[in-house]
Amino acid sequence: MDHLNRRTFLQAMGLTALAAPLARANDAPASWRAGVASLDITPQRSLWMAGFALRKQPSQGTALPLHAKALALQAGRGPVAVLVTVDLLGLTAGITDRVAAAVRRRHGIARSALLFNASHTHCGPVVDEQLSVAYDLSAEQWDALREYTAQLERHLIAVIGDAVSRLAPASLASAQGRAYFAANRRVAFSPDGPVDHAVPILKVDGDAGAPLAIVFGYACHNTTLQDGFVQYHGDYAGVAQAALQRRHPGATALFVMGCGADANPKPRGTIALVEAHGTALADAVDAALPGASPIAPALHTAYGTVELPFVDAAARERWHARLDIDPIYLRRHAALMAGIVRRDGRLPSFQRDPLQVWRFGGRDLTLVALGGEVVVDYAVRLAREHPGQRIWTAGYSNDVFGYVPSRRVLDEGGYEGGDAMIYYGRPGPFTDVVEDRIIAGVNRLMAG
Repeated sequence: MDHLNRRTFLQAMGLTALAAPLARANDAPASWRAGVASLDITPQRSLWMAGFALRKQPSQGTALPLHAKALALQAGRGPVAVLVTVDLLGLTAGITDRVAAAVRRRHGIARSALLFNASHTHCGPVVDEQLSVAYDLSAEQWDALREYTAQLERHLIAVIGDAVSRLAPASLASAQGRAYFAANRRVAFSPDGPVDHAVPILKVDGDAGAPLAIVFGYACHNTTLQDGFVQYHGDYAGVAQAALQRRHPGATALFVMGCGADANPKPRGTIALVEAHGTALADAVDAALPGASPIAPALHTAYGTVELPFVDAAARERWHARLDIDPIYLRRHAALMAGIVRRDGRLPSFQRDPLQVWRFGGRDLTLVALGGEVVVDYAVRLAREHPGQRIWTAGYSNDVFGYVPSRRVLDEGGYEGGDAMIYYGRPGPFTDVVEDRIIAGVNRLMAG
């Protein structure tokens, strides 16, 4: 009996000793996990390039490859979220909806946890039928673009899956730099219009402390290269990403386009200038990285939509009559509208606008992603309404359906104020409620 008691006692002591580290492991604080992947999406054939109605020929080779990149993040045992960036003019709701549905089936990732952003380079291929009014293309050329779009969707699903498969321990930190080549382009209305020179940064280090991913943004059109340039190229954002990856071996750089709908690079027009602007942006990131602040392992994601109403029929007719553009675009637009009416019996009365909020570490960093080509006033207003928080506002996210003017820009008019909607194939400009609807929608998501 004494022998049995002694053996039982020793076994109990051993189990207690083993249980202690297990209990500590279970009680360990939550930590980040991250995985990153990149995929070349440069077309292997000559396709029409997006962004400039004045282009006269399809692409003639590649000057800088285009990429789709994915950063998967997980805080503790929470759900996985994935940021996807592309070196393209923009993605459409059709593309992102189809990709999101496939990703949910394969990986169980909720729509709120999947964020798409396009750099808005004007030296990538047309995707879907975005800006179809702007281009004079044959049926064969449109077929080639649809084939590329289908391939692009497969690439996006693949790069997301690859990033998720690479999840491993990581740490996150945020920083902010400054770059100064952006200039407000609405000089006819506001000679000294607002510009956002901020360079927001999210740094992801691997378990060994080396950079795994560097996410950075800027609010400026990727239009250093003009309509006469007919090679695939990521513009200044592509140059900056390539530079950061050379400087930080093993790291993947992801560019997130900000609210740069009313800003252009200055000066612009040459390869030398695109290299200079891209290098300046990479320099701004590197200068800010040493001061990055750690982000606690917590991530909350939210997604919603708001309806942005178009003007009524009378206002639409007045808008259409005063447009000072080549009549060919008016005829194409009229044919597109006639096709919509034949299918549905009426023109759309509103545009559905996707809104998304990712809140990192409680209040450490809040990423707000807005659909469309968003003017700088939205970033300014959100920062003003949320003092004390680091707000990173991105445009060109989830669906680039047209320009999104503020009340000020809408009242001023011009290209960003409504005229560009002709090229996007929309019935007309928005009404003056759009800014307040978007801000209210974002605030609801932030409060959730």
